[in-house]
Amino acid sequence: FNSGLRVECARPTQRERRPSAPAMSQAESPGWQRTKALRTRRAQRTPLLSFILPPATRVSDDGFKALDEHKYQSGPYTPLDLFLYRVWWQPFSKVLPMWLAPNMLTLIGMTAEVSSAVILVIFSPDFLSDTPAWAEVLAAVLMIVYQTCDAVDGLQARRTGASSPLGELLDHGCDGICLSAITIGHCASAKYGLTPLALGALCVSWVPWWVAQWEAYHTGVVRTGGAVFGVTEIQLIVAGIHLATAIFGNDLWSIPIMGSFDFRTLCVVTQLVVSTVLSALSVMNVVKASKSYTDLVAAAKRMLPLVALVGVVGAWSVVGPHLRIRALCAASCPVFTRIASEIVVCEMTLEPYPRAQPTVALLPVFLGLALLGVLDGPLGGVLLWTFAAYCILDTCAYIVDIMIEISTHLGVSIFFIKPKKDQ
Repeated sequence: FNSGLRVECARPTQRERRPSAPAMSQAESPGWQRTKALRTRRAQRTPLLSFILPPATRVSDDGFKALDEHKYQSGPYTPLDLFLYRVWWQPFSKVLPMWLAPNMLTLIGMTAEVSSAVILVIFSPDFLSDTPAWAEVLAAVLMIVYQTCDAVDGLQARRTGASSPLGELLDHGCDGICLSAITIGHCASAKYGLTPLALGALCVSWVPWWVAQWEAYHTGVVRTGGAVFGVTEIQLIVAGIHLATAIFGNDLWSIPIMGSFDFRTLCVVTQLVVSTVLSALSVMNVVKASKSYTDLVAAAKRMLPLVALVGVVGAWSVVGPHLRIRALCAASCPVFTRIASEIVVCEMTLEPYPRAQPTVALLPVFLGLALLGVLDGPLGGVLLWTFAAYCILDTCAYIVDIMIEISTHLGVSIFFIKPKKDQ
């Protein structure tokens, strides 16, 4: 475990940290030969496949060289992290079979959390219907499954000698997907309704997680919270919320505490405070790591994708508070996963961020259409749902491309442990 955040070892600026192109000896290595063969196959894609999966590579030669030299650095751990490590995570990891790939654990955890959200949404598609007690208990259990897999996949990687940048990327990418799933499941349990409150909950959950990856891009240290409170505590609180809902019912969250201030409002205020504090910590660390005003301006510009996403979703709450919220969520959640995954990739490959992201650029266009009333009729529904499908397809294509590129270059299997002789 790391003793804490090491901001004094901040990463150099983009120009300083740019690695040189691979030398001839590197170009002749098995990793570079596999990458060259992959690029040749991609150039031969059919026009239809090229539309879905662009033939251009997502990672450059410089990016792969940086990836080869990438070392994961974690931030501080909370007392609860240390306690669970001793009594649960480490003992549990020791009984896992050696053939179980750590990336498979990551995928199992993500599947568990997404499944819990799907089950809750099936019973409460409007975020106002009651959910059965067994579904809430199952959601709490699946949250613990996700939390455990998220914690022990790294331990399993070290046990099996399967640690690689690919595992780090998959872990963070799955966390980005699960973040939206956790929030949607909570909105269904607490009866937020398809309202600005639900949209606000999504935005408030996105911001600190993305800003933590933005911080890692500039400092090289991946934090999961502060020294006292972090991701583990949040995950267990959400599991507790599902258990409380199972015991006392969904109407628990509408019970007034003081006047019109009910438990639902308490959850929203708590979430907002935690999000603000964690985000502020990340911003302060980036400010400390910046060497000049120019670095600060460059760091601020890298936040534009998040500002665009949160700005549009927030403005939508004012412009059309009840206008096709389901379709907006279906579009904005994969956009968040895309911008979160891409900044993680750029942090590992030391490549410039942000890059051209059509889905982000189209968000203000659809906000403008909502302002003009174009999305009010049936055609508006078709347009927005089509855009949502495009966002999902674009995010999936990006993730698939990146996973294939990195696994091919590193010579590792994504979900299986290769014998050393095959790598």
